[in-house]
Amino acid sequence: MRGAACDSLPALVRLPRAAVVRVGGLGVEQLIVNLDPLPPGAPVVIRCGIFAAPAASAVVTNLLSQLEAVALQLFPAWLPDGDTVQTTSGLDRRVVRMLARRHAANSEHFGPFLADVAEAALLGRSRLERFPREIQARGLARILADAYHREDVVLLIDGSAGLAEDEQQTAGVALGWLANHGIGVWLTDGTLACVDRFPTMVIGVSSYVEPTASPPQLAVRLLDIPAPLGQPHPLSEAEKKLARVLANCDWAAGHQWNQERNGDSLMPRIRVDLIWPTERCIVEIDGPDHRGAQKYAADRHRDNALALEGFRVLRFTNDQLADEMSSVLDIIKAMLFKLRLQEGNSS
Repeated sequence: MRGAACDSLPALVRLPRAAVVRVGGLGVEQLIVNLDPLPPGAPVVIRCGIFAAPAASAVVTNLLSQLEAVALQLFPAWLPDGDTVQTTSGLDRRVVRMLARRHAANSEHFGPFLADVAEAALLGRSRLERFPREIQARGLARILADAYHREDVVLLIDGSAGLAEDEQQTAGVALGWLANHGIGVWLTDGTLACVDRFPTMVIGVSSYVEPTASPPQLAVRLLDIPAPLGQPHPLSEAEKKLARVLANCDWAAGHQWNQERNGDSLMPRIRVDLIWPTERCIVEIDGPDHRGAQKYAADRHRDNALALEGFRVLRFTNDQLADEMSSVLDIIKAMLFKLRLQEGNSS
């Protein structure tokens, strides 16, 4: 679905993780392209918008609720042996809490908080309200960092259109509070423009992601997170739907979700949505954000790089997976059979 490169990645890695800073030098699309996949050493970067609220505490509560929703979606990636718990029975609820307390005893997690979030993930409902916001912020930061095997978590705040100056100032206070409690904040250009106390750090563009004339901003998910390696993206209904179908197809054996690969010298790292490594077949699932100029250009570049490595790349849109699943499966199946036949003839 997405690819990243190169010259700007060291600069992205060096951006502060315990402060609020503006990211200059890159447009929003360029920045997103350069953050997927996350470069080595980078924090987990979670993109979200910010909305008007009467007080900074309300802004904080809203953002923490969004992060809790992400943590619940990513379970059990952040809890060792959490995948052994399969039901919501009283026994399994006690088991998942025991696993959380055991993990907390050998880590920096706060045991009661981790146990509550683990049980909430099992039951599918929030359990944060009994903890102070300070504990919520630091606890969620540790959980999300663990889910991606990273050290830190940063919010990428994109867009504050419609907020009056006083509302922007209120949001700025809230973001400063988060940065002081374990969650860094990066602002895209133009976000909270009325708040002038946050420094700007200018970073260069990647060698292949050149500035382009972009169409008006396309609608994106309210909240966007990096793709967890080895599983469908938890916020992509298209990926999850395809995963459920492929799990029941014998001919689809050997597929892997969201894997990273080394590309050519112009694109050192590429993340692919779905890959059959043996057949060298890749399936990409494109949401509406792929119609943006930067991502469209990046997709072409990465497809060419993969073709030079001998991969066949198939692309489908979210709409195709929603409305034409049987046709999508027929195409993937035909490509796999063709590649397997070629492999058999050459051996």
